Amino acid sequence: MKVESRLQDRHKKVEVASKLSSLIFTLSTFLFLTACSEVLYLSVEQMVPPEVMPAKTARSIGVVNNFSQHNVIIVNEDAVLFPCDADSVKEQVALSFADAGVLDRVVVLDSLLYPAGGVAPHILTQTEVNALCARLDVGMLYSVDYACVTTNIATPGVGRPVNAYLCSRIYLPDADTLSVSCTIDKKSLEYWAYDTAEVRLFVPLVPQLLAEEAIEPCLPAWKERERVFYYDRLCYPLREAKVYVREGNWEGAAAEWRTMAGSKQRLRRFESAYNMALYYEMTDSIDQAIASLDLAAQLAMKKNHKTGATEQAIDTTLVGGYRTALVRRKQEIEKIDRYLSQMGK
Repeated sequence: MKVESRLQDRHKKVEVASKLSSLIFTLSTFLFLTACSEVLYLSVEQMVPPEVMPAKTARSIGVVNNFSQHNVIIVNEDAVLFPCDADSVKEQVALSFADAGVLDRVVVLDSLLYPAGGVAPHILTQTEVNALCARLDVGMLYSVDYACVTTNIATPGVGRPVNAYLCSRIYLPDADTLSVSCTIDKKSLEYWAYDTAEVRLFVPLVPQLLAEEAIEPCLPAWKERERVFYYDRLCYPLREAKVYVREGNWEGAAAEWRTMAGSKQRLRRFESAYNMALYYEMTDSIDQAIASLDLAAQLAMKKNHKTGATEQAIDTTLVGGYRTALVRRKQEIEKIDRYLSQMGK
């Protein structure tokens, strides 16, 4: 009986050890697989709409000089100011608009009225904006309010930064806009100079440099965005998709990611849905991309069989951030389409 009892005890210990070993193996395998999954970063260029959307009928612009040599901003008490030629700034801004080729007409007005001896330009009222736009037959007004070059006092032979500042306003007729004006303040271009002579050499270049930056808010631009996708060197579809992404072959990458949609592993199904959102964005299907992220969020949840509650099994931080970015991207595309439609492009 003692021998039989010892054998039973030994059998129980072996059985417990076997179950424990199995559990440890399963847990270590799961941790190993999840540890292998990582995200790769992808830099993409996307067209973004203008910061200042023109009025619906704005196919032309009037560029005006609302600048006085007194209209400068003292950066600090040690600053040395070099006045800019306001007319040159105005003309260069007009040329930049014309060269951009998105407007039918660019009109240059000599000057606006600012208070004599004042230190601030006259901000146009909506009535004045409407009257000027009607007289010039333009859909927008661009006002150069002040421009200057500043540098700090420094000992000879010691370099110091030189900055060019511009304050300008864009006015739109009140028929198609909610705000009277949009202020573009202090566009800064840094230059390095070692003496006053070098500063004076820089000053004539300022109007053209300022003009190039000044019109940026009024035109669509290309902006670099960062995206991520899931990758695992031990997973064949993810490994192959990485090669296709590097080549810019989104159809090839999507074909690999789709193969994981029916995987028995929740993590692979989740990664498939998330990565497919990137494919849809790259192929301009933003609504499908958002839907794919919503699917990924659902796949990240699982039911606890003991409590019956739904629990999060996979971290969805990336899902939430990407979804927010896609909603913003959808709004940008709608604005770009509206802009191009207005411009007849």
